Amino acid sequence: MPALVNAHTHLELTGLGAPPEASGFSEWILEVARRKRKAPAEFWPRAVRSGARECLRAGQTWVADVVSRPEALAHPVGPRCLVFPEVLAPWPERVQAAAEWVDRALETAGGTIAGISPHSPYTTCPEGFRLAAERARARGLRKMVHLAESLDEIRFCLDGGGPVAEVLYAGLELRAPHRPGLHPVEWLDRLGMLGPDTVVVHGVHVGRHHVDLLRKRGVALVLCPRSNRRLSGRPAPGREFLKAGITVGLGTDSVLSSGSLDLWEDIRAAVEDYGWTPAEALSAATRGGAEALGVGSRAGRFGRGGCADILVVELGPGRDPWEQVLDGGRLLAVWFGGRPVERTAWVS
Repeated sequence: MPALVNAHTHLELTGLGAPPEASGFSEWILEVARRKRKAPAEFWPRAVRSGARECLRAGQTWVADVVSRPEALAHPVGPRCLVFPEVLAPWPERVQAAAEWVDRALETAGGTIAGISPHSPYTTCPEGFRLAAERARARGLRKMVHLAESLDEIRFCLDGGGPVAEVLYAGLELRAPHRPGLHPVEWLDRLGMLGPDTVVVHGVHVGRHHVDLLRKRGVALVLCPRSNRRLSGRPAPGREFLKAGITVGLGTDSVLSSGSLDLWEDIRAAVEDYGWTPAEALSAATRGGAEALGVGSRAGRFGRGGCADILVVELGPGRDPWEQVLDGGRLLAVWFGGRPVERTAWVS
């Protein structure tokens, strides 16, 4: 079968400990921020290398990696890392520093730059979003944004209150940014951020009208079911996204939310949480993710022009080939660019 495409992760967070035992989303992200502050500069390249090896061992030969610091830009050879420098600019006075970081990343990243990631509606001001859009448009890149991931985010965007202001920003001893006054999907649409070059990550707390809006704008979705189990309070409407004809991929998110970089576990979680068939989940983890990231002609499929990334999987007793793949239990080998690079006794 084609190798897997991990359409959203944060390799730099590998090795920062077990997922925080937080009481809510804002508490969790505050603890992640504190751990990042304490990590020395030499930690980040090791974390990226370790995460990349874990992805390859699990059969992922394409990985979309959101990067927030220069030390994490040096990506190893294999898997193919599609780098998204992250924009964190809650206030206009932070935008210049964000611009300098993005420009440096665009020039020096070891992996292939695929886009820019304005982090989220509660950590990026309108000027920060415009910066990301301008840099992406100038280079023909995508934009990747965390959107509608938690109820904390929804409340903050609507009224400026709740744990984002009272826990996250207060805990970091920073003032909370200005509230948009709209649901985050509607706010990004008003900013002109939603379009065929936009990859929305999570999309959990959305209504039917938001799904329809995302479809009309031609965005792609990346769902992270295990991460959402821990942090979002409910699954994303995965079935509705597929019914709407939206391109959907799967990602592990970071080890601090999902617990591992094993995309097979997210494939199984998607079947359980979204009511997807094994065929739909495997398609999202291969072709869907590749199309969302703009590499659909090379990844997630077999065909002329493809990269010859191949998995050898032991089949189980399922009713069709896709169910047999998930009912199997071992990833026997990974072929990368037509060459065998890994043989492992992967056990679910």
